[in-house]
Amino acid sequence: MAADPPGPPGSSNHDDRPGQRPTEPLGGPAQPAEPPPAYGQPGSDLRSPAPTAPLPSDQSAPPAFAAAGPPREALAGFWRRAVSAFLDWLLVGIVAAAVGALFGVDTPAPPPAQGDGFQFQFAGTGPYILVELAYFTYFHATSAGQSIGNKILGIRVLDADTGRSLPYVRAFVRALMSNISALPCFLGFFWMLWEPRKRTWHDMVANSLVVRTTVYPPGEFGRPAH
Repeated sequence: MAADPPGPPGSSNHDDRPGQRPTEPLGGPAQPAEPPPAYGQPGSDLRSPAPTAPLPSDQSAPPAFAAAGPPREALAGFWRRAVSAFLDWLLVGIVAAAVGALFGVDTPAPPPAQGDGFQFQFAGTGPYILVELAYFTYFHATSAGQSIGNKILGIRVLDADTGRSLPYVRAFVRALMSNISALPCFLGFFWMLWEPRKRTWHDMVANSLVVRTTVYPPGEFGRPAH
């Protein structure tokens, strides 16, 4: 008795021929996932670890993951931050003197050299303190995370967890705490010399890091981030 002829492709009695390519799934081949944004860029988040290179195919262990975050060489050093602070001190002192003269209030002479983590004198009340707090609160909460001195020296202040700009409240707390960090013989400022992530006391209180812009370029300078 003759065998039944093969049915059309796709029927139950159709035999696939060797070498026949399977049909692709709807939507085409799967696309590789995009890598997560780098620290310091929009959308970055240090709480999502970045995967390292996959292991060789002959190993059955899953790929290892490295801790996310800026490498130590990307963190701003002591002298770069000190010069940045000195430039900010000059600018804030000039503005404070102008404000004091406008309202008939004397500003301390010389004003405190208060900047990104450094204060060289303790004198400073009235207009200087107000201008100082407003200055660092505003600029460190911008999309660039930079004061004018920071911009000149190529550094920026970022959230230690997400790599984004600080919100206004934390930028204000950081500026206020920087004055307290100077009280015990500047110990809070020199703390960055042996702290693993080069943080001062006010960096730790505000959960911030100071990084170099050559590694993590800033956003638009002077533009509010929130």
